[in-house]
Amino acid sequence: MSINITWPQYFGNYHEGVGTTYERFILHKYFEFIRKKCDVQSVLESPSFGMTGISGINSMWWAWKGVEVTITDSKHDRISLIKEVWQKLGLKLNIKYYPDITDSIFPFKDKSFDLGWNFAALWFVSDLEKFLKELARVCKKAVFICIPNKSNIFCKLRVSSSNLEEIPYPDNIDAKKIIHILGVQGWDVKERGYFDVPPWPDIAMKKEELLAKIGFKKNKDINSEKDYICILDFFNGKKIAMEKEIMKYSFLENSPILVRKLWAHHQYFIFEPKDGLK
Repeated sequence: MSINITWPQYFGNYHEGVGTTYERFILHKYFEFIRKKCDVQSVLESPSFGMTGISGINSMWWAWKGVEVTITDSKHDRISLIKEVWQKLGLKLNIKYYPDITDSIFPFKDKSFDLGWNFAALWFVSDLEKFLKELARVCKKAVFICIPNKSNIFCKLRVSSSNLEEIPYPDNIDAKKIIHILGVQGWDVKERGYFDVPPWPDIAMKKEELLAKIGFKKNKDINSEKDYICILDFFNGKKIAMEKEIMKYSFLENSPILVRKLWAHHQYFIFEPKDGLK
């Protein structure tokens, strides 16, 4: 299920499923850690497209906490839809159209942002080195990179069976390559590890749909009101207990490293300037 094809459907039906919702709440834990450690007041998320579910809301937590948020996206129609979602919640967003790093540089001055980050988006970047150099240039305190976990068997299966439409640049999720490029730019890895370790496999579909496919749930029920879940209802206050409900699935997040390495859906790296925080 290529997100290049499925992304529009989420703007018509906000139901994201428990898997994507879980990923979002897990990300919040790392956001909180980075925010406290680096005193983050401004954030750039680029590229913002890479995660299943509603596009362009990965950084909503930052705005919810009063941090200035800027994101980039490569499609004008998607930008319009993203703006509508943020406006409905009354959260501030600066969103920029940015087609491809190959042909241009970021429209931002040096050290414009405390934090630059992205989630599972690097395999949509045509020139990884140019992109990471630009990200390093416009950030001053931290860079947070999250990539699919190549040690996870389901990730391997997805990459091996994908086509260029689904995953244009699969080699971009090479950890050594990312670390080397940012290292040359003066950034060191300060924290790294495996995260997003739910009890279900890493597959590119809603877990409710998986249950329907293997016979544990009826197809007509997979988008029922009972199953409907979207983190927007947490941010707008309709379901303030959502985080507690979702985090009950997080019992594997602190499991032994071998378990996380083989089962985690993602790997993360937190970079800081080699000469220390400014």
